[in-house]
Amino acid sequence: MQRKNDLLGGPRYSRKGAWAKAILLLLGFAAVIGGMIYLIPRFEWHAPVIEVKLASNVVGRRPFDIEVKERGRGLAGVSVTLSAGGVDHPILIERYELGVVTEKKVTVDPAADKIGVKDGPAVLQIKAIDRSYWRFFRGNETTVQKNIVLDTTPPTLELISSDAYVNFGGTGFVIYKASSDTQKTGVQIAHYFFPGYKLKAPDRFAAFFAYPYDLGEKEKAVIVAEDGAGNGRQMALSYTLKGVRYRKSTLSIEDHFIESKVAPLLGAASAAGQDLKTAFLKVNRDLRKKNEEMIKEICRQSKPEMLWREPFHQLSNSKVEANFADERTYVYKGERIDQAYHLGYDLAVTKNTPVEAANDGVVVFAGALGIYGNTVILDHGMGIFTLYSHLNSMDVKLGDRVKRKQAVGKTGETGLAAGDHLHYAVLLHGVPVLPLEWWDRKWLKDNVQGKLNELSG
Repeated sequence: MQRKNDLLGGPRYSRKGAWAKAILLLLGFAAVIGGMIYLIPRFEWHAPVIEVKLASNVVGRRPFDIEVKERGRGLAGVSVTLSAGGVDHPILIERYELGVVTEKKVTVDPAADKIGVKDGPAVLQIKAIDRSYWRFFRGNETTVQKNIVLDTTPPTLELISSDAYVNFGGTGFVIYKASSDTQKTGVQIAHYFFPGYKLKAPDRFAAFFAYPYDLGEKEKAVIVAEDGAGNGRQMALSYTLKGVRYRKSTLSIEDHFIESKVAPLLGAASAAGQDLKTAFLKVNRDLRKKNEEMIKEICRQSKPEMLWREPFHQLSNSKVEANFADERTYVYKGERIDQAYHLGYDLAVTKNTPVEAANDGVVVFAGALGIYGNTVILDHGMGIFTLYSHLNSMDVKLGDRVKRKQAVGKTGETGLAAGDHLHYAVLLHGVPVLPLEWWDRKWLKDNVQGKLNELSG
């Protein structure tokens, strides 16, 4: 019996041992799996990706961006080095705290005078390291090298002719020489930029520029030139700013005008439920702003040469009723509710009069334009445009070439017009300027044609 018990007990003891071993094995397996779950991500092998935002291999004073992306545990650091003449010049070194920095954009300022590198061939090296345990805990590393040409010498500028006087709200004209490496040039005044156009004479440029009606009197115009590497130079223009008196007027807004002229511009859905005052403000503020932005966009690109030779023509038998840059105050039921500038001339003629093109040009817009109604815009080249609004009908289409005094439509009262008339404007790259100058034969001869003749003669 004892043996039987022993025999019976033996197997029972063996099963307990097997369970213990199984549990230990499972624990060990779990520990291995847990270790793998912990370590494998830390041993990820995806190296950082580097993208250098350079337009060309010529690098100058214009800062450029470098984008680094990391798929794993985050970036540990980024460095940028410029090598020239066998010497490495560190430009940028960034270290990142422990955390998951997976994307980083750094801006590099490569100005050579800051690091003591001479212009000429150089090597740009960008290195990025992540926080992987790979390579014996040193992390994955990506290095990008680019052969570049360092050029930090700005273009040269030389003034050939400019205006002694510029009217406030008017136009100036300048001819200058810029070195052959110039890629962007023109006249800058405050936040306005007016491009220069290349003339036939070598390295000669001409630019019309405005002294806009909405600037203060202390702004100064400068010629700017920039090369492909982003190096720039400026030259201040010297002129006397002549004051021009712009009128102020008060316009009384009646319910009938809002119902008949303003509400239709909003559309039935937008006008529904609006009180008359709110409807007027939406059109006079919001729609006006939208229309003016559209005009600027239309006038952004211009033919690079002058398409005209004669003075600009005032609509035949017309009388100026409202002037350029008049400051209008709108009154509704005795309350001053809004203000706006009138950015052109209102020309009064008999009803449905043919509207003549002020000069040779190309039609860049012909259609409905909000508060301006049916409108035609002509490009006369080198940034000069004319605008004809409130037309009853239009006789030209987009892309047509027109001649001076050719009919482009007939006067009307479309848009926000109280009565049949022509709203006429001169625009310089979309910036309204004083139209009177462009009708003045002497002004054009002295300020534009005379300078061009001297250059060619």
